[in-house]
Amino acid sequence: MAVMPVRKIGDPVLRSKAQPVKEINTKTENLVENLKSTLVELEGLGLAANQIGVLQRVFVIKRNNGEMLEFINPEILQKEGNKIDREGCLSVPEREGPVPRAEKVKLRYQTLTDEEVEAVFSDLEARVIQHELDHLDGVLFVDKVIDLPTASY
Repeated sequence: MAVMPVRKIGDPVLRSKAQPVKEINTKTENLVENLKSTLVELEGLGLAANQIGVLQRVFVIKRNNGEMLEFINPEILQKEGNKIDREGCLSVPEREGPVPRAEKVKLRYQTLTDEEVEAVFSDLEARVIQHELDHLDGVLFVDKVIDLPTASY
């Protein structure tokens, strides 16, 4: 499939809420393949459909072992813990900052085979999933960056 141009901060599609996928079909399969190809090319950890200009509730992530997972119509069912860590984004080049996220999430989503899955993700995978879900709601990580207190001596 194709490597797609990634939309950058300032593009209104990044601030738009993505719509649910009503039917998983060839169009959905092509979207997922384009997301995966683009993610591999850009060496990212996750990529949401609206980052390539498609307002559908779909994103992909790359796991530590290199496996790619697709998430269609994802929703968080449960969150656990809280951790602040640095994030960056392919749509916000050369910027990063500390963002609080849940350490563990329970997610419900569909796969390309239209299977409904409930699964728990933790640590970096949970962070990437929350980051990509924010994209689907028109939220960028820079909206959630916090100022850390400076040490006083």
